[in-house]
Amino acid sequence: MTGNGRTQTNDMELSVLIPARQEEFLQKTIDDVREHSTAKTEILVALDNWDDPPTITGADRVITTRAGQRGATNLLARLARGEFVAKLDAHCSMSQGFDSALLE
Repeated sequence: MTGNGRTQTNDMELSVLIPARQEEFLQKTIDDVREHSTAKTEILVALDNWDDPPTITGADRVITTRAGQRGATNLLARLARGEFVAKLDAHCSMSQGFDSALLE
């Protein structure tokens, strides 16, 4: 079993969950997470209540929903493959190796 209660079927260490609702800095946040990640990290994004969803690059998985922020976060958590989960707002920037520091 892993820290999230599931049997781990891969070597993913961290799942970064980003629920977003009409967030203008979402792509910048995804790019920043990807650029500064040093561990085996996946990025999961939920586009919540977007009438015209943007094209997202760099995320491992993108879903659309109208579940609200908590509901979107829960949906992403169910999809997460990492041993640990971190939830980020869609307007964050990260320092180099943030994911490895979280895993220590």
